[in-house]
Parts: sequence; structure tokens; C-alpha cells
Amino acid sequence: DVIKNLQMLPGVQAVGEGNTAFFVRGGSSDQNLILLDEAPVYNPSHLIGIFSVFNSDAVKSAEIYKGGIPAQYGGRLSSVVDIRSKDGNMKNYGGSATIGFLSARAMVEGPIVKDKGSFIVTGRRTYFDLFLKASSDPDTRNTSLYFYDLNAKVNYKLGEKDRLYIGGYFGQDVFKGNGFGLDWGNATGTIRWNHVFNNRLFSNTTAIYSNFNYGLGIRQSIQTFDWTAQIQEYSLKQDFSYSLNQNNELKFGIQLTGRSFQPGRFVPGSAESIFKTVELPLNHALEYAAYI
Repeated sequence: DVIKNLQMLPGVQAVGEGNTAFFVRGGSSDQNLILLDEAPVYNPSHLIGIFSVFNSDAVKSAEIYKGGIPAQYGGRLSSVVDIRSKDGNMKNYGGSATIGFLSARAMVEGPIVKDKGSFIVTGRRTYFDLFLKASSDPDTRNTSLYFYDLNAKVNYKLGEKDRLYIGGYFGQDVFKGNGFGLDWGNATGTIRWNHVFNNRLFSNTTAIYSNFNYGLGIRQSIQTFDWTAQIQEYSLKQDFSYSLNQNNELKFGIQLTGRSFQPGRFVPGSAESIFKTVELPLNHALEYAAYI
């Protein structure tokens, strides 16, 4: 697990045993910027932190900046974790599957057009709920406790100087049982276009989407309700890299980010419910950034 490995580095402290949250040099866990193919992941945890959302079958590289954070990242006080997913095999088709005690996962990759484009798709799911079906207790049998996630990426050479990447992630945790339900999940999407102007100037244009949602439900007689909250982010980036000489490189760019916050929406779960609908105001934010 990528996050569990990062917790073993100097200056990084795990929040607790078996938890994916971490502190970096005195900062809190929400001061870490965690990126998957440049898209922010707001909650990198499955099953209350036992697993991270990053499937090792899909991860190509991971970098952590514990200090001296490069200007193009911005936005967080403590650290940056920059995770990139695999691009897929451009020459041959292949795959793998793993069945473990807690989860199962599978991966398939191959060329779209040989030596020009490729794809990779990975999936993972736990199956605690399948063991619960064997219980003699009806409440236990009807309990759902699992998570799943899916990663997909396509990359394609548009020409000698252009390359297109399209990647996405979707994952959800589900816990339901005996009149109680809890679920949360992340979704990200990235479209990136790389262009080489010449042997000194390179550009990277990226459109980014990120969503984190959280839900809570109670089903107990007339005390039934559903509560949901979410944050959505849309971002457009333009990055340039210019080689001044063999020893110096100049990076500069701009970024526009829009965010939508739904702090909470509380609705009755049935017509007999004693509760009434309560919805907190939807908030929006717009952020501009430039760096050199």
C-alpha cells in the first residue's frame, strides 16, 4: 500500500496503527495534498483507514514532498503526495488477478494501437459481507460491509509532439445493517495533453475533476432520515517547462479552480418520519493561481 509505505519514512507519523491518515512534521492530516494523476483526493481511506484508495496494481510512481514544496502544487501547509498511475502496455496484452484473505483485485492492460496507444483497467473489492451471509443471525446476514474501487487510463500518441492521457478513479465504501447505513466515496478524472514545442519548451494542459461524497442513513420506526454531504472540484491547468541551459530549468503556469461545497442535506426517509427536510446552503469558491 502506497500510503502505508510513506508512513515509514522519516518525518511522517501515522495517526494510529492500521490507519492510512498521517502527519508530516507536526502538521495535521488535512494539511496534506494528495494527488492522483494531478486530481486531489479528499479522503484517501477505505474502511475507516484500514486500506488506502490506491490500488497497487494501478500505481506507477509516488513522490512525497515534506518540505520545500514546488510552487506549482500550492494549496497545502504540510506536504504533497503526488501519485501517478500506470499508462498500460503499448506492445502486448496482459493481466493479473489476486485473491487475498480480505480482498480480491484484477488488472488488464494492452495496446489500443500497437506502439501508439494503450489502456489499463484495474478493479478491487473486499468481501467481508460474503462471510456474514453464513451467520445464523438474520441481522448479521443482512449486513453489508465492503468497499470497491476502479481505475482506468488511456494514453495515445497524437503525433510526434503530442500525447493525450485520459484517466479516472471511482471508489465507494458501504456499511449497512440493522436500520443503519453509512457510505462515502471518491471520484476523480483527468484529461492531460502534452505538447513539445521544441527541444527546449514543453507544455502540459490538464482538465481535472474531483468529488468526495458522504452519506448517513437511519431506518428505525418513525425515526428515519438520510443525510448527505459532498465537495466537488473542477480545475484547468496550463503548465510550461523551459530549459534555459543544461543546469537550469524554468517552470511557470496558471491554474483556475472552482469548488462546490454541500455541507449537508437532511431529508426524511419515509412519509411517516418525524423529521423535516433541512438543507444547508450550497457554497461556491473560485481560486486563481499563477507561479514561476
